[in-house]
Amino acid sequence: MTKEIWEPDMMAVFVAPAVLELSEKLGFPHLHPRDRFWELLELGGITPTRVIPPQERKALTEGVAMGSLNEPVRLMFIEKKTSLLLRLGIGLTELNRRVPVANEKDRAAIPDDSDIEQFLAKVEKLKPRILGFVTSPEIFVHAFQSRFPGLTDIPGCQQFRIADSEVWLLGSTTAQLRGPALTAQEDLFFALGEYIAALGEKPATGR
Repeated sequence: MTKEIWEPDMMAVFVAPAVLELSEKLGFPHLHPRDRFWELLELGGITPTRVIPPQERKALTEGVAMGSLNEPVRLMFIEKKTSLLLRLGIGLTELNRRVPVANEKDRAAIPDDSDIEQFLAKVEKLKPRILGFVTSPEIFVHAFQSRFPGLTDIPGCQQFRIADSEVWLLGSTTAQLRGPALTAQEDLFFALGEYIAALGEKPATGR
């Protein structure tokens, strides 16, 4: 299974619904051709540059498709990108880490109670300042509504916390959004980037 990038006391951990089959093959999340995750992080100023540029993603995915991806190169890529994210205080995980799925609409992608319990236990232990859910509102509600009555399906900062972590619903980054919906998601990542920048200027005790 694709390794999580999640250490104690990170600034932000981004949470996808499930591990995708392509990510499992490559060993790194958010590499599907339709996934705008890395673009949105850069757009929001959450990362100073694109962590995985389009040309790198294309080379990796084509290498897998043709069976020509060199294993030392793949491992070096994972190590380099993981190190960069850790320096930035950014973590990556999934709610459902049991089995890779073809896409987020696959019924097998829906997290079950054991997935959620394991996730909540990790939050309690590792204490990120922010949890950014890059999931559809439907999966977000399915996962947490029974546990957190203050939850809504409205994207943005939620009015509840998981342990001591602030919760942001950012929407799926693989959804084919257009027009106002696309602009709204970009605005959310920009708002989160500004918020993270402001938090970085305060001491941790200011939480």
